[in-house]
Amino acid sequence: MSFFGKIKDFNHSRKEKKIEKNIKIIKNAKAIRDDRLAALNFFKYLDDPQIATQALLQRFEYSLEHGINDSREKELALEGIVRHKEDVVPTVKEHLKQTNKIAWPIKILNKVSSEEVVAETLRGALNYGDVSFDQHIVDKNYDVLCYLADYQIEGLADQVKHFLNDPDERVRFATVEVLVRQNDDGIQNLLEDFLLDSSAENRRIRMTVIEAYIAKGWAVSNPKDYSEGPLVEGVFVTKSGKLERRN
Repeated sequence: MSFFGKIKDFNHSRKEKKIEKNIKIIKNAKAIRDDRLAALNFFKYLDDPQIATQALLQRFEYSLEHGINDSREKELALEGIVRHKEDVVPTVKEHLKQTNKIAWPIKILNKVSSEEVVAETLRGALNYGDVSFDQHIVDKNYDVLCYLADYQIEGLADQVKHFLNDPDERVRFATVEVLVRQNDDGIQNLLEDFLLDSSAENRRIRMTVIEAYIAKGWAVSNPKDYSEGPLVEGVFVTKSGKLERRN
């Protein structure tokens, strides 16, 4: 190998070691703050968008007790990622599938991509398996559904109805919030059973469904099932099957 080739290999090896060292520092919530800031700045100005993004995304995996310092460091990481614009989208999308900390990655996508990309990424981040044993995944599903409630997406209702039977009440409630905001004529059929569900665990879900039926003018499938009195105090089902408030 030539002299210049050896220098090139040496410099490449030294750069790789520096990258590995700074990634470890970023991942370490107990690292000296000045060291972590230096590591964040190292990747903020690194010209390789994939390496920089993969490294800086690690800073969103934990929070510091000192809220101001935590926010400043995360803003620094965000700035280092969004400077690469759309080049970071594939890396951030892949990260969102793996991480349970989605708030900052979603902020990044909102800055460098379209609403359609954000919505599709959120859809792809939902976990449909039996995740009741893993609270972190349950919490992630809940967070994703909360974000999805801001979007009207064709076919979303049929996709997320799976979570109406989730053991976690928060996930069921977030699913209902998503469904009632979609433009889909079949949604009331997915939700009607909640109208007669007087269980304590579904109380706020039931009230949300009642409000949706009133606001959207939905009709129940069989009005006779609701003829014994008010559905809840002040809310009745008319002969046509629609819900109305009465004083």
